[in-house]
Amino acid sequence: MTSGPGRDEGAKRSRTATRRRLLETAAGVFAERGIEGASVGELCAAAGFSRGAFYSNFDSKTDLALAVYEDHVEQLVSRLGEQLERWLTAGASAEEVVVRILEGLSDHTSDTTWHTVRLELLLTARRSPAVREVLAGHRDALVDAVVDALTRVARRQRLRFTVEVADLARMLLATYDGSLNARLADGREGAAEHDVAPAIWLAFTRPEEADGTPPADRR
Repeated sequence: MTSGPGRDEGAKRSRTATRRRLLETAAGVFAERGIEGASVGELCAAAGFSRGAFYSNFDSKTDLALAVYEDHVEQLVSRLGEQLERWLTAGASAEEVVVRILEGLSDHTSDTTWHTVRLELLLTARRSPAVREVLAGHRDALVDAVVDALTRVARRQRLRFTVEVADLARMLLATYDGSLNARLADGREGAAEHDVAPAIWLAFTRPEEADGTPPADRR
């Protein structure tokens, strides 16, 4: 059988599609069975592939779980960047936009499946420095995206921060995580609740005109 540019390109597209399918279906299996509890056979059955398809894309179940979370974070960051300008020009208050930023994170996943996978990875990270390092990088990427979003909100609304904007981003994300944890503990599905997010925003921002301080810059 001969090979050529066209055949090689087709094989590359097929492998990309296979990887994408495994990423899309693995989260549900991991959430239901756990990373240790899930078998490669179950992961392959959910995607409709053979074990060979799994091992041609991933070295282990943990490798797949990390890829699932990385893909999720990348999509969150992309969605946030695409939607923020629309939120800023819609005439909403700063508090409403901040809530929408957090809702933008939870709207991408209408249930707690991905958060369960993340908790599974956090438990794995406790025993694996390599996993811990990867998760820290993904978390930093998410914090950076929220920092950029909050900075744009503050500039548009002519506000300044009274704490480091990265600290404010982490507080809001911690609130988001806490809401998801509560829903998991209660056995509820659906997006997280963010009732305290506006209060957190108001507690750590001030109008620029209050003392002439320039609008908030990224710190």
